[in-house]
Amino acid sequence: MSVITEQMFCFQCEQTRLRKGCTTVGVCGKTPQVAELQDLLIHVVKGLSLYTNAVAKMGCKVPYEIYDFTFSAFFRRAVCIVNIC
Repeated sequence: MSVITEQMFCFQCEQTRLRKGCTTVGVCGKTPQVAELQDLLIHVVKGLSLYTNAVAKMGCKVPYEIYDFTFSAFFRRAVCIVNIC
């Protein structure tokens, strides 16, 4: 079963129409599928960040790959939005 739908609500960039979000296709040209996958990516990174913060507070070393993934996920998302995936 696919989670991705044809309807969307995208409020990910400054181009949203009337600052209310896009509901069919983004003003930027983004499809509902891309908007939903980007929302999922942000959700995953937020969850990873919560656990990373807890590990760091316990005094454990956080692997470099965690920081690298987090930075790459946000940077690639920004580049993807700018370049209209």
